[in-house]
Amino acid sequence: MNIRILISLLLLINSSNCILAQSKKTIKKLKIKSTAVTVTETIDGKEKTRNDSYQKYDNSGHVIEDIEYNKDGNFKKKETKKFNKNDDPVEESIYDEKGNLKKKIITEYNVNNDKTTESIFDSKDKLIEKTIYGYNLNDEKIYEITSDEKGKVLKKSIYTYDKNGLKTEKKTMDANSNVLSIKKYTYEY
Repeated sequence: MNIRILISLLLLINSSNCILAQSKKTIKKLKIKSTAVTVTETIDGKEKTRNDSYQKYDNSGHVIEDIEYNKDGNFKKKETKKFNKNDDPVEESIYDEKGNLKKKIITEYNVNNDKTTESIFDSKDKLIEKTIYGYNLNDEKIYEITSDEKGKVLKKSIYTYDKNGLKTEKKTMDANSNVLSIKKYTYEY
């Protein structure tokens, strides 16, 4: 790679990061509708420009469409999202390199804006996996139960907290309650 290409790429990365790294607040304030990144490279003495990525925003500054391209500039993947009035993602669709829907994720929330259910559907809108979340009276997540399309439990996670409401442990088990992993949290005061 020659020095000119390297400098061009560094300038491109710096300028694209300025746009893409903007906060949701700035995107909303400036009413930015989308950002696109292209890459220009000099190969064998000829400049060639290709698409790199594209993001589309809603009026609240959320990324509602995110497209990536391969090194040759051809479509690689696309993700879309929808949000509720509380800025929580409620639907996410993931597409393959041909633009076909691979899977869709639907998320539901309770009145406290806690995630209660996450359902994953295949390209034919058939449920393939569902995770249910439970909370205690302190609004702390105490369990996650993931099941398959028939409701058979695949895994479950149990959370514990200390007297200050800090998470101390996440224990994940398989369908037969065999421990798969234990994650412990410690805090230094």
